Amino acid sequence: MSAHRIGLIGCGGIASAWIRAVAEHDDCEFDWVFDLDADAAARRAEETSATVATDLASGLASADIDMVVIGTPTSSHPGLVAQAAAAGKHVMCEKPMALGLDDCQAMIDACATAGVQLAIGHSLRFWGAFLKSRRLIADGAIGTPVSGSIDRLGSAKARQEDTAAATPDHWRNDPANTGGHALEGFIHELDFTRCVFGDVAAVSCEIGEERVVEGYVSPQIIQGVVTFAQGAVVTTRTGSTVGVPTRGYWIAGSEGGLRFDGWGGPIELYRRDADEVEHVECEQVYAYHLELEDLTDAIDGHKERPENDGINGLRNIGLGLALYRAYETGARVNFTDGLADLPEGYRNTKY
Repeated sequence: MSAHRIGLIGCGGIASAWIRAVAEHDDCEFDWVFDLDADAAARRAEETSATVATDLASGLASADIDMVVIGTPTSSHPGLVAQAAAAGKHVMCEKPMALGLDDCQAMIDACATAGVQLAIGHSLRFWGAFLKSRRLIADGAIGTPVSGSIDRLGSAKARQEDTAAATPDHWRNDPANTGGHALEGFIHELDFTRCVFGDVAAVSCEIGEERVVEGYVSPQIIQGVVTFAQGAVVTTRTGSTVGVPTRGYWIAGSEGGLRFDGWGGPIELYRRDADEVEHVECEQVYAYHLELEDLTDAIDGHKERPENDGINGLRNIGLGLALYRAYETGARVNFTDGLADLPEGYRNTKY
């Protein structure tokens, strides 16, 4: 028997990542899987040699598991986390944590009351170049980070207005279900940015909304400027450009800087006294495995809480929502002690 037996809630695409992560962890294995789609659950059960839980409440009540992995649509996260916590199970919940700060806090409170660990699936901080960059910066390789540019812009094909396809009926295509791309996808980079620069002080933002230009529909781009409590300023961009891939990350420090394009590296490291750029290779360890290991270390008492705990998840959601709020109001959104000053119950349902 493994030290940690796990219930998998949600058998969609992201389940593949967690199946591999659990398979690579010597002390973890799946006990059961659950999904509203019985066929999807059956396929994942076959992959993992787990059983199919036909009733979630009964699965959570089982004394055979001590943890769940939740990989379901965002709007379902608060209820599922509360249900798992009430059953005494530790939780790995996929990102984004929730659609609003109130739901994030409710998830944190539910796990704290139950005395269980909560981790949110921000895997990018554990990925090759991102993880290595964090370690280089922590070791003082570039001094104190003072500015940066974090871009996640994909390449899109030109789309004519009169031939634009109808939006597919999928929950990820509706901002009311996802919180918008800043929460659904770019939340990873926002998490990494906070890892490097610390508490946010203020955010401003502009959004190039989809509009018709000479018969073609331009893709959406979100462009934010994030000011941090220690004085650093970082530009953040996400969305799509027609034909031109523009992904890239650079961080400037008081004594040097670094940049990279691919998630796996290499990193170009510029040191203060070096005449030439140093190309740093990055360890290719599966990020989801490191993320799972970080949670099990907390469960086993080797650390107080996982890196990706609920408070970190809440602050990431606050940063993503602040980008939308700043665009809506045309004014900077300020932060108090790293928490976004947003209207009670604020959600992004439009962009």
